[in-house]
Amino acid sequence: MADERIELFVGLIETVDTPGSVEECRRLLSADERARADRFVFERHQRQYIFAHALLRLALSHVAPNVAPADWSFATGRYGRPFVAAPVLSRPLHFSLSHADGCVACVVSGHETVGVDVETVSRRAAPLSTALRFFAPEEVETLRTLPEPAAIERFFDYWTLKEAYLKARGFGLNLPLDAFAMQISREAIEISFKPDIADDPQGWRFSLCSPSPSHRLAIADGSRAAGGLPISRNAWPLLEAAE
Repeated sequence: MADERIELFVGLIETVDTPGSVEECRRLLSADERARADRFVFERHQRQYIFAHALLRLALSHVAPNVAPADWSFATGRYGRPFVAAPVLSRPLHFSLSHADGCVACVVSGHETVGVDVETVSRRAAPLSTALRFFAPEEVETLRTLPEPAAIERFFDYWTLKEAYLKARGFGLNLPLDAFAMQISREAIEISFKPDIADDPQGWRFSLCSPSPSHRLAIADGSRAAGGLPISRNAWPLLEAAE
């Protein structure tokens, strides 16, 4: 059941963008989503938006197969976090959606406090200068100790983990990135907070993976389930769910 695990869905654009697939996905979107897609200046951004939002609908219907992908409707909360507005289910579903250049991903769960973030790993990144502006001091110090290739990898670990946490909390960008810090070791990924942040670090579990050599993906799990919720990875395509 969805409340007992996190369902992860990932698609790489280069593998899903086949002839006819973008139009098939577009047909699943609402009129408002299609209008938003049409406002993108660049076609690749438009296609990525279409694939991401079709993936979300297909993912929800994979977990709740009695609802057709086109029948989901969404609203946004106080800080702009989207949620399922209809249909009303006996056991609510929650989701988090993310896309970066070339990759789309979402998680679906019966627990609200789950979040996902995917980023494109840029070898041209300047991790230290960006970290000095946004990250917690202990994260900056860790980056200082690493040689450049490892520092770039760790920078994107931090970035995706932080974004996934913010999405799981539903804060958007209303909580500064330096208000909490990530600690990454071989044994675990942990989080710590400034004293004025009302959250329990023991209630969080995190995971990292690489959908491709150029993408980093993080999941934040605030369900407080013992040991964290198991994660089931589901690959694209899911279009049979729309038939």
